[in-house]
Amino acid sequence: MLIDKISYSSPIRDINPGIKFLLSMITLIFLLYSKSYIVFLFNFLLFNILLLFTVKVRIYDLLKLNFIPALFIGTTAISLWLIKKDVSLFLMRTFSSLSAVYFLICSTPVVDLDYIFFKLKFPKIFREMFMLIYRYIFLLSENKERLLDSQNVRLGYSNYRNGMKSFPMLVTAILKKTWYYGINSVKAVESRLGKEFLFVHRKYRKPGKEIIFTGAVIIINLWLVIVYG
Repeated sequence: MLIDKISYSSPIRDINPGIKFLLSMITLIFLLYSKSYIVFLFNFLLFNILLLFTVKVRIYDLLKLNFIPALFIGTTAISLWLIKKDVSLFLMRTFSSLSAVYFLICSTPVVDLDYIFFKLKFPKIFREMFMLIYRYIFLLSENKERLLDSQNVRLGYSNYRNGMKSFPMLVTAILKKTWYYGINSVKAVESRLGKEFLFVHRKYRKPGKEIIFTGAVIIINLWLVIVYG
C-alpha cells in the first residue's frame, strides 16, 4: 500500500506521533471553523510543502493520493454548484483539510497510531479491531496482487472470455484467504485466552524543534482566524 510505504520511509517517522497528531487535528479545527480563503491557502501550501520536502513524498505519489478523494470531492462540488452554493469555499476547505490529514498518515506508520489511541484512553477492543482490520486489508491487498500477477502470467485476462473465467476464480481465492486468516486470528486470540492483545510502542525521538514549529503554526492559524476568519 502506497501510504504504508511512504510512512515507513518518512524521515520524521521517529518523531512522537502525539505531536504530529496535535498539529494536524488543531489545524483541522481551525479549517472547519474558519471561512477565510487566507487560512485555507496558508494551510494548503504549508502542509503540501511539508509533505514534499519534509516527509519526502514524490509529486507523482502525492497526486496519486489526492486522485481518488478528488473524484468524490468533484461530484459533491457539482451538486453544490447546481444548488448555487459557494463551491470555491468548499474546495479550498476540503483540499486544505485533506493535506493536513495526509501529513499525519504519511509521516506516521499505522502501528504508531496506537500510541495516540492509548494516550486518548481508547478502549482496548477498539485498538485491537483497528490493528486487525488494518492488517487484514494489507494482507488481502498483497494476496490480490500476487494472485492477479499469476493469472496475468497465464494470460488469464488476454481476452474477454478468459477474463470472465479468471475473475470469479480471483474472487474465490481472495475469499478463501479471508477465511484462512480469520480462523488463524481466532486461534491466536484463543491461545491467549482472549484476554490480552500485544501492543508495542517504539521509543520516539525526544521533542525538540518540532514543538516550537507546532506552536508557531497554531499561533499563526489562530491569528489568521481572528483577523480574517
